[in-house]
Amino acid sequence: MKISVIIVSYNVKEFLQQSILSLKNSLNNLEHEIIVVDNNSVDGTNEIIRYKFPEVILIENDTNRGFAAACNQGLAVSKGEYLLLLNPDTMIQEDTIQTMIGFFESMPDAGAAGCKILNADGTLQLACRRSFPSPLVALPKLLGLSRLFPKVKMFGKYNLTYADPNELLEVDAISGSFLMFRREVYEKIEGLDEDFFMYGEDLDYCYRIKEAGWKIYYVPDTKIIHYKGESAKHASFDNFITFYKAMDIFVKKHFRKSHYFFLDIAFRMGILIRGLISLIGRYFRKHAIMMVDGAAVTAAILFAHYLQPGPLPDFSGLISILMFYLLLWLGTGYAIGLYDRRELSYSRSSIASIISFVTSLIFYLLFKESIYSPNVIIWSFIILMIFLPGWRIFLLFLQRHRIISPKSPLSRALLSRRTIIAGTGKEGERIAKKLQSHIEHGFEILGFVDKEFAVKNTFGFPFLGVVDDLRELIRIHNVTEIIFTTDQFSNDDILNILDQIQKVRIIIKIVPRHLDYIIGKSSVEKIEDIPLIELEYNLFRIANRFSKRIFDIVVAISGLVVLSPIIITYGYLYGYRFCKMKYLGKEGTLFSGLILKKRNGNHARKTVERFPLLLSILKGDMSIVGSELLSANPHIRRLRCKPGLTGLFQLQETHRPDEIDKQNYEYYYMQNHSLFLDVEIILKALLNI
Repeated sequence: MKISVIIVSYNVKEFLQQSILSLKNSLNNLEHEIIVVDNNSVDGTNEIIRYKFPEVILIENDTNRGFAAACNQGLAVSKGEYLLLLNPDTMIQEDTIQTMIGFFESMPDAGAAGCKILNADGTLQLACRRSFPSPLVALPKLLGLSRLFPKVKMFGKYNLTYADPNELLEVDAISGSFLMFRREVYEKIEGLDEDFFMYGEDLDYCYRIKEAGWKIYYVPDTKIIHYKGESAKHASFDNFITFYKAMDIFVKKHFRKSHYFFLDIAFRMGILIRGLISLIGRYFRKHAIMMVDGAAVTAAILFAHYLQPGPLPDFSGLISILMFYLLLWLGTGYAIGLYDRRELSYSRSSIASIISFVTSLIFYLLFKESIYSPNVIIWSFIILMIFLPGWRIFLLFLQRHRIISPKSPLSRALLSRRTIIAGTGKEGERIAKKLQSHIEHGFEILGFVDKEFAVKNTFGFPFLGVVDDLRELIRIHNVTEIIFTTDQFSNDDILNILDQIQKVRIIIKIVPRHLDYIIGKSSVEKIEDIPLIELEYNLFRIANRFSKRIFDIVVAISGLVVLSPIIITYGYLYGYRFCKMKYLGKEGTLFSGLILKKRNGNHARKTVERFPLLLSILKGDMSIVGSELLSANPHIRRLRCKPGLTGLFQLQETHRPDEIDKQNYEYYYMQNHSLFLDVEIILKALLNI
């Protein structure tokens, strides 16, 4: 075997296919093997390799083990005289492999070598030739002097920017995106150091090669293109911080303590500053629209303040009403879902304004001393009712009339609806074509998902993965909406998937074929003949969960305090005793609860029997209103919300509903939950006693 090529892949199937095709052209008639180590990709990489490249040796990891560990897996099974670590997001020239083998055969002292590496725009990728980060080399890099003065030797040592890129050089290190070395090197120093998760492992390996007495060369006679960072784009970690942590490990491992102390401070300061910048940046990006609304509320209050006909209050009074109304408006918007992937909903912003206005007036009537004038509230409400829905409508108007391009940064940041279509059947094709032809609605179709992998592009769009990996796909592609087609997914399929992603900020829509779906309070958006019905579980909202829990605690404590003397006396007189029972809880969990049973085994009154379960409600295992109360058998049925003393299903027990009806009652309750619905169910249950 002349050469073994090891490629580590992570969610870059399109780039990987291109890389393998270019690699096969370069290998020509050489005896070779290509080894792909996949770090638990969710984009169908493994299926593509098995389908299109059956000759490739595929190693499938069930977790992301990192670059170094995955390379070692490939190296361990390799047989080639030469070994090449190649990134999946590369494209190599036809002469690259032959040129590099020829170089090694002409330079017996070469332990490792790398070729010229270009960025996608044709510029030289600086990492293809480097020096080790000693203090005098690293400091100009950390301070940015190497960028300002790249041709000055003392500043440009790290990436050798002062040297001619077409000159053959002996260097300290080369890039791990194309790192070629002899088998004797691997047998002598073994594999990469797995302490490096990503970044730095190539620098460390080059250091060890040189320590072993070999030389490392930069060979500009052939080149590759490296689409840098494609795998890292999909990673769930901060690449910059990971890079500097890798440098920290390298310095600690190889440099003497005097050097390490100096660089350790610099690296840790760099990590801290970068972390803070990244954290602040993410916060501002995530809450940008909320901040715009907050600024608008502040401006409205200040403007209304100066419209006061009477004498102006002091500064502290102004600040108090400003903080009160700001927290009230933003809190209301958050509670009704305005900032949960619906930031541009002008209807929800209007509702938030109305609720805040009414609440403020009530507060004014109760606490006149705290809010100095209703005029400020009225004027603020008028201004906000014009501006807050207004700027949202204006932005949508600009996009729908193509004044703002759908591909512009503003559209992509605020208006673009990054959409996945679930279902690759005929209905999925119809929806994709309709949405593509109506760009004014802002849908950006990212691709398709389904229950099983499809190895080809679907209707001109990529197949992204399977629904089992939907949570990860949403993160990778920054998805804002999912449209389910009901020719491929049943109602139960859809709701099972929703259970898996219920804590992800995402808008779910379906295109129903029949009116057999419980729509509840969902909204409908129509694009020609396609009704997109938005699904939303009210019960999963933070405000609803909090209010429901408070309601449960208040009712349970009140019931125990008021009714305990009566129930205990009744139980003592009629021969009841306490028993511990096992019940099925939410999501297959089990819990123990106390009930009252008759000593003689006769049938007990249900209200008396279940009264002690109020203690389980206080513990949080149950709710006053919820799903069916079942004995402890997790195989009976999966409960999606807590069991309750009563509920929609319990009210229908005389009709003996089947399993599908039971689930539909549960789905309806989750979608339409409110305290008013809970009270209504409790009242109906009491009337049925």
